[in-house]
Amino acid sequence: MTTTKTFPKKKKAVKTGVLNTATTTASPVVEESKTIVQETPKPNFSFGRRKEGPTVYELVKSSIDPKTKKRKYALVYMIKAEDIIYDPVKGINRKIRYIPGESSIFEDEQKKDAKVKAPITFNEGFLIVGVQNPTLKKFMEHHNQNGDNPNRMSNTSIAFRKKDTERKAKVDLKKSVMEVDAISLALKMPINKLIGYAKVLGVNVEKSTDEIRYDMKILAQKDPKAFISGMDNPLTEIKENILLAKEHGIIAIETNKVTWIRGAARPLITHIPIGKKAVDHFADFCKAGEGESVLDEIKNQLKKFN
Repeated sequence: MTTTKTFPKKKKAVKTGVLNTATTTASPVVEESKTIVQETPKPNFSFGRRKEGPTVYELVKSSIDPKTKKRKYALVYMIKAEDIIYDPVKGINRKIRYIPGESSIFEDEQKKDAKVKAPITFNEGFLIVGVQNPTLKKFMEHHNQNGDNPNRMSNTSIAFRKKDTERKAKVDLKKSVMEVDAISLALKMPINKLIGYAKVLGVNVEKSTDEIRYDMKILAQKDPKAFISGMDNPLTEIKENILLAKEHGIIAIETNKVTWIRGAARPLITHIPIGKKAVDHFADFCKAGEGESVLDEIKNQLKKFN
């Protein structure tokens, strides 16, 4: 009698993307992992970039409207659409013309039959040239009546300038910063320095400190550049000593001379020329030469009052 052996059937291995080892046991199903790649967003360099806008030209001649307090221009102002300019590239004088349809402003580069059709017109003080008209812009930039043209012929009167709001903002900002600095000096200056400088500037110091400081603040605000430069000017300290010497009876300042006060005697120090301010002239005198020894003597005598 023959005995038949039955063997179990082998299970097929499932391909999983991982190398399957030789085994009769079924491998677990493993899902193939997928790598997710995130795209890095590209930077937008155009963000915040200033777009080129139209160029604006403004007439220089204007008046102030008494009612609105705003600038008032001629309703219409015309300039010829042709001019003779100096060409710095070629070093010669060349004729320029603005003719719509021509790509060049130079007559010698334009069509022979091209003719100027009409003048260029400013309306209520302004001419706006769009970016789509580079030829007109080039013509206006090279025109002799453009006050911003560095190569303009000086025998031609200035009629207009390019309105540069960015440049104006920079100038105004610089003025504002200087004004703030000047006011800060006036408000924080030590009292003895404040009073001395106030005297030099002609401010009445026969009042309270706050009133003097306020008056100095007004001067600083009115002309910040002069206020700051005056503080740094060596003549200012000399004038302070001169005015103190006058107050303490060390010297006498008259319209035509400066003298020592020594009892009844009035020895002459220097004469004041006609038309000159006494303190200003005497301060200049004390800067050099014989005046230096006079200033040293004034300072020595002032020590008694410190």
